[in-house]
Amino acid sequence: MAKKPRIVIIGAGMSGLTAANKLYTHSNNTFDLSVVEGGSRIGGRINTSEFSSEKIEMGATWIHGIGGSPIYRIAEETGSLVSEEPWECMDSTPVDKARTFAEGGFEIEPSVVEPVSGLFNALMELAQGKDIDRDDLGEIYEIATGFCSSGDGFNGSSVGSFLRSGFDAYWASISKGENGVVKGCGTWSRRSLEEAIFTMFSNTQRTYTSADDLSTLDYAAESEYQMFPGEEITIAKGYLSVIHHLASVLPRGVIELNRRVTKIEWQSESQEGPVKLHFSDGSAVFADHVIVTVSLGVLKAGIESGDEEVGGLFSPPLPEFKSDAIRRLGYGVVNKLFVEVSQRRFPSLQLVFEKEDSEFRFVKIPWWMRRTATLAPIHSNSKVLLSWFAGKEALELEKLTEEEIIDGVLTTVSCLTGKEVKKDTGKTPKTLVNGSLREEDDDEAVKITKVLTSKWGGDPLFRGSYSYVAVGSSGDDLDAMAEPLPQINKKSGQVNGHGQAKVGELQVMFAGEATHRTHYSTTHGAYYSGLREANRLLKHYKCDF
Repeated sequence: MAKKPRIVIIGAGMSGLTAANKLYTHSNNTFDLSVVEGGSRIGGRINTSEFSSEKIEMGATWIHGIGGSPIYRIAEETGSLVSEEPWECMDSTPVDKARTFAEGGFEIEPSVVEPVSGLFNALMELAQGKDIDRDDLGEIYEIATGFCSSGDGFNGSSVGSFLRSGFDAYWASISKGENGVVKGCGTWSRRSLEEAIFTMFSNTQRTYTSADDLSTLDYAAESEYQMFPGEEITIAKGYLSVIHHLASVLPRGVIELNRRVTKIEWQSESQEGPVKLHFSDGSAVFADHVIVTVSLGVLKAGIESGDEEVGGLFSPPLPEFKSDAIRRLGYGVVNKLFVEVSQRRFPSLQLVFEKEDSEFRFVKIPWWMRRTATLAPIHSNSKVLLSWFAGKEALELEKLTEEEIIDGVLTTVSCLTGKEVKKDTGKTPKTLVNGSLREEDDDEAVKITKVLTSKWGGDPLFRGSYSYVAVGSSGDDLDAMAEPLPQINKKSGQVNGHGQAKVGELQVMFAGEATHRTHYSTTHGAYYSGLREANRLLKHYKCDF
């Protein structure tokens, strides 16, 4: 009997399990298949959990558009979109609109916030190559489209500079030289307040992209990113239900947990296979094909020889076209902070901060809270509040104690809602009421009882959250990420690289969200990439798929 081609998939996340599912169900037992996972669970950056008796997502949270999404299709077919138990973001629309507070204890009227929100959303849609609605936006439409089409319009390289230029054009158009203090808002001038509100929306955008600063997010690539139509929803039975569905067809033993790969030797001349995988326990496995689905963060660390732990992941090193793409693309950290309070119906808060160099800023507010845009219940009847953190602040969050986090949240909310934080005495906790601080002896007091944070940046199996196209990179780099090794010379049909003319094809293949040109950073992008690599192998072996 002929030896079956051995395929090893590194990583049991969305892309790895999608590839395994496809290969197993469409190959008629052609392959010797295994999935090796460095951690103790499957799912990768998908990790459904529980906090305060509520279902939450520590990682991937949203189905980004239900129209055409393969994730939505799987969740719907498996009955995962309905549950008798509450789950994170189960409300299609919030019951109460968010209340916006500016540093100093000032609640901002919607009439001030909404024009800035309209401007920000219009600029982002223009950056993404979308049409915007003239009727809904009125004067904002004229300002935004006029700024983009004028001869003196935007010619920069980053989304951040585009947004900044758009705000400046807006202010020049509407201010007419007036910049007085806003009535009822202390020392806030009109420009400083609207600019701070604009920054708040920018900070939300940072969590969407994982970029620490939107000035590092490439403007030209933004219009290549594609979204599915329809509403964005969460999964009632948890995102892991999709993962478990994909894994359910695989025979016992195909998925091997706690098997961390430390080195990938490729272009081997061994008769056992052209690829040799080394594991942290000292064992090794040969394979004909390896699909690498580790995160871009792990790949970045893996090509830096100075990192003793993971440096030199590939032997021989990756070719220049691949390693350059890995270096140029952006990869950031986004973390979630869950806060349990003692009562339900806590309001959704939008947080507006002074600039870092402002003389009016409250020094008591910790720096890691200052680029957090919201603090809101995960659904309308929940005792669990959620804030999102990106970049340096997300990394700092991972280092803090529970007490430091609680103090930071209380101090921030009190400085924005206008109630002074009082020092704990003995066992008397600090408390919040409807977004304001109160003492425990108030019957209406809402106490913060505990917190939970995700920690994607410090986890060596992920080293961050998801990818973005950084200034200096492009969609071509995402395509380069997807190229299998060794490369095939398109003119001669021969394998390129290191003088070995007869080395087998498709030795090292790559999948994961950072390998999809138009759907990077998403679970459906990871899903599509897993299908792509599985189909590449099925075609190679002339399987019917």
